[in-house]
Amino acid sequence: MESQFAPDKDLPALYRAVLDTVDLLERRGRREVAAEIRRGATQAYSTAWNEGQRDRLIALHERGQRALQPDEASNRGRFGGLRRAGRVATKRSGHLSHP
Repeated sequence: MESQFAPDKDLPALYRAVLDTVDLLERRGRREVAAEIRRGATQAYSTAWNEGQRDRLIALHERGQRALQPDEASNRGRFGGLRRAGRVATKRSGHLSHP
C-alpha cells in the first residue's frame, strides 16, 4: 500500500497540534514536559520534512496527550491516598472533673 504522506500539509498540521498540546500543558502547570516537547517539535519541524520527522511529531503529540491525562497519583492528594490505620475514639466521658 502506498503512503499518503504529504509533507507540505501533514507536517504543519502535526506541528500545530503539538504546539496546541504544549499550550494546554503549560496552562496546567506542566511546564517542564511542555518545554521538552516544544524543543523536540521545533527540532523535528526545522529539519528534513520526511516520514521520520512526521513519526517524531506524532510521538511528541502522543506524549503530550498522555501527560494531559490525570494519573492516579495526582488524584490522591498530598499523602498519596493513604488511609489512617486505627480507630477514632467515639466514646466520651460526660463528666467534668473539678478540683
